[in-house]
Amino acid sequence: MSWQSTCRAHRARTLAIPLLAVTLFGGFSPASVIAAERILVQQFPSPPVSLDPAKSNHIQDDQVMWLLYDALTQLSVDGTRMLPGLAERWETSADGLTYTFKLRKSVRFHDGSLLDAEAVKASYERQYLPSSPFYVSTPPNAYERVLSGLVKEIRVVDSHTVAIVTNYSRPQQFALVKIVSPQALKATAGNLSRSPVGTGPFRLDRWEGNSVSLVPFAQSWHGRPKLDGVRFVTQANNAETMERLIAGEIDLFLNVPPDFFEQLGAKSPVSLVKFGGLNTMFLGMQLDRPAMKDRRIREAVVRAVNRERLAVVLGRGAMTAAKSPLPPNCGGFDPAVSQPPFDPERARTLLMDAGIASELSLRLLYFSPTELWSEIVLAIKADLEKVGIRLELLRTQSWNEFYEERKKYDHDLYLYTWSISTPDPERLLYPLFQSQSQDNFGRYASPRVDRLLADARQPMEEARRLQLYGEATRLIVNDLPALFLVHRIGMAAVNTRVKKLTLNLYGHPQDKLARVEIP
Repeated sequence: MSWQSTCRAHRARTLAIPLLAVTLFGGFSPASVIAAERILVQQFPSPPVSLDPAKSNHIQDDQVMWLLYDALTQLSVDGTRMLPGLAERWETSADGLTYTFKLRKSVRFHDGSLLDAEAVKASYERQYLPSSPFYVSTPPNAYERVLSGLVKEIRVVDSHTVAIVTNYSRPQQFALVKIVSPQALKATAGNLSRSPVGTGPFRLDRWEGNSVSLVPFAQSWHGRPKLDGVRFVTQANNAETMERLIAGEIDLFLNVPPDFFEQLGAKSPVSLVKFGGLNTMFLGMQLDRPAMKDRRIREAVVRAVNRERLAVVLGRGAMTAAKSPLPPNCGGFDPAVSQPPFDPERARTLLMDAGIASELSLRLLYFSPTELWSEIVLAIKADLEKVGIRLELLRTQSWNEFYEERKKYDHDLYLYTWSISTPDPERLLYPLFQSQSQDNFGRYASPRVDRLLADARQPMEEARRLQLYGEATRLIVNDLPALFLVHRIGMAAVNTRVKKLTLNLYGHPQDKLARVEIP
């Protein structure tokens, strides 16, 4: 894919200034023009699927939605504390199950309507309550099962006070639910996928092909951003992305592949910033496929792949080999819980015990947003072939295509990663391994795990709650529904012209770019 430059005459800065045109193939305007307009350019590997926060929790969508919407609360940079968002303060009942939020006053949505308690109620209930006038089941709501289990009742106390009664105490979940305009919901019949309307410091200007452009929202309660705009552009070729970073045509690139660390570290226009580490890359197993029903074959796959080598050779210090689905800096992590170690001889024996006399053929579905993912796939393929497992690689051209293909269940394995923004094991274990979760791609189902995940949501001491998640993790690891590969330490490339940028655990700008500057 080639990079094309487009150029327009520079115009005076105004609120309504149109962002420079970007071609369908992710072209760039000259760096001098971008700098003059103080537009921050961020690269992402795949265009969004949806900008409706009820419908998507995909990483590439979240990068854009983070700037468009706000929640009642926001997590601190380290993910351990709740900070004020649209709620300027709140009170918690003695039993820890009812949260009464006092909303900021005079907060406006992008369509000019005012935030009130009814907007909060509508934004929550549209995602899980079929009786809500804004509930739409297709496409599925990303957080429906989480919210239906969490929320018992939402009460409007007055125009700027809302009480949320929960079934279990998990206040960090309030940072998940983005508040949208009821007026916009009415105008779009409940579909904000391409017409997002929030209270964030930026609003959507254009979404054309592989480019999304945002402009400042002058009436934002955050204060008018100091940037003139933000542009998200798609570019899957890392080598060309590095060239554009060094040339100053990209300001922010998350998850820099390790093989570019030295190159970028030596270039003065770019600095490398660490973030996160709360993630798991894994090789999921489609458990209703004939071969994957046999635990011996699943264990052979796990023992055949040298994940320590993946972390050291391909990670270059930015990966740690996974023992379980939980990363070491996550609550509930137990170093004594570990999947079977690398042992190719044992893998061969297991295959023979399973009746595989010569060679087993499996199909691996994946999308490669960076060359690193392709290298990991090839390393897995090489390791599996050494023990007699041949992989047919099914590569999609985008995340959108990956999600569509996985619904066909015409594969045995899939490569995926899951990131969380707070060190709470629920945010990783529940979506990936609860039997009814829509993110449980491999169709893993364990009544015991389901019971533990449900029990952990009941009111209890934190130590006991983490113990339950530890027990669930042990069962999951023993069942081998996936090969847990590595935990990645995020490394972002940031143009040095960008000032006052702080990234949170998820790689999002902590202040939603409201105070970030490009002098």
